[in-house]
Amino acid sequence: MGNAITIKQSNIDTVRRALYSCRISTVKDLAQKTDISPATVGSILNILVETGEVQTGDMVSSTGGRPSQSYIFNAEYAYILALSARTNKDKDVIHASVTNLLGQVVWEVTHDYKCIHILGFESVIDICLKKYPTIKILAFSLPGVERDGVIVANDYKELEGLHFANNLKERYGLPVIIENDINAAVAGYGRTLGTFPAIVGIYFPRRYPPGAGLLINGRVFKGTSGYAGEINLMPLNIDWLTVNYCNKKEIAPAISKLICAITSVIDPHRIILYGDFFSDELQKEINMSVSKQVVRNIIPSIIYRAELEADITSGLILQALSLYESEAKA
Repeated sequence: MGNAITIKQSNIDTVRRALYSCRISTVKDLAQKTDISPATVGSILNILVETGEVQTGDMVSSTGGRPSQSYIFNAEYAYILALSARTNKDKDVIHASVTNLLGQVVWEVTHDYKCIHILGFESVIDICLKKYPTIKILAFSLPGVERDGVIVANDYKELEGLHFANNLKERYGLPVIIENDINAAVAGYGRTLGTFPAIVGIYFPRRYPPGAGLLINGRVFKGTSGYAGEINLMPLNIDWLTVNYCNKKEIAPAISKLICAITSVIDPHRIILYGDFFSDELQKEINMSVSKQVVRNIIPSIIYRAELEADITSGLILQALSLYESEAKA
């Protein structure tokens, strides 16, 4: 009996994934893609229509046969809430994006705070849940390190020492994902590139020390204790809180030194620099400085981005969709 239930659930998962990948299909096409009999596929689709995960579409004609019922993956069946705490124009903000199951943003909001704390997150979550009550997963991007369920280091000191995820799980009864902000961003950036051996993202919030995210063979590398990418711990003799980010003669050598140090250890294919101060002149200064300092012609492609919010959201959605799929199987 147990084995039969397992097989049935496996077939449901297979059909669900197949329809998700093509968005719209028929029983015949899904049966061919999944190697599951048309009768079983039809029964599974009826179940998914009843739950609301799938919707019936138009009748579609087929060569030499009767029209077939089409079935559409319902991307609005559930939603994901992606939240990030970050600095925006010298203000600390919490940004929230509500996305459907295709990862498309359907609504977003940003709130400024004098001090980032868990109550601020709860306030934003309450607003989003009121507007989208079928939110199924909460995904957070935080500038710091979580270990064993506890925030052990964070730019926002009010969050340190908290069992952040567990507190929110208990309050809302929803699965919670927590990711470091730059880790989420580099994962989101790499999502559309395919798999490269190494990609590094570096975020310069200016009000706080910079942080790096390492994407190795398509997977975020966090290190043994989760501290991989904590640039402020590198012995480079650079004070990232007092350096003048508006003076290219001061900031360009500092960033170039950092790039060369990372390149000598990681040898990345690409480095993405996130910051709101990268003027065209500064970019040229950094590129020129890096080319003079590197050895053996190991020069990564350097990409400059003023904003990282879109990449953070993309990275959080990637994790949340994976979790949603695993939760659906359970």
